[in-house]
Amino acid sequence: MKIKIGADELILWIRKNHIADDIPNGGKGGLGQDIIYKYITELGGNKIVDNQESFWDIRNDSKNISDILLPKTSAQYEIEISKLPELFEKLMELK
Repeated sequence: MKIKIGADELILWIRKNHIADDIPNGGKGGLGQDIIYKYITELGGNKIVDNQESFWDIRNDSKNISDILLPKTSAQYEIEISKLPELFEKLMELK
């Protein structure tokens, strides 16, 4: 069974757990476009939406939106639920 999960949700978890505090969300080498995409596709998942607005406050003056905090938009993926523990283990290695 597959689950839909967004890079925004994974970035929120990463930021809340103070993992990869120095890695930006976007751009080359960034959490969303490079790292999360790589891990999910390596685990057999696939991108289903490229650039979806996040559900949290994304106004320009929001104090939680920045390249090293939370993203305004992110890709959305499908991945087997059974692969989630391995995905989170890979993300923990960024610490």
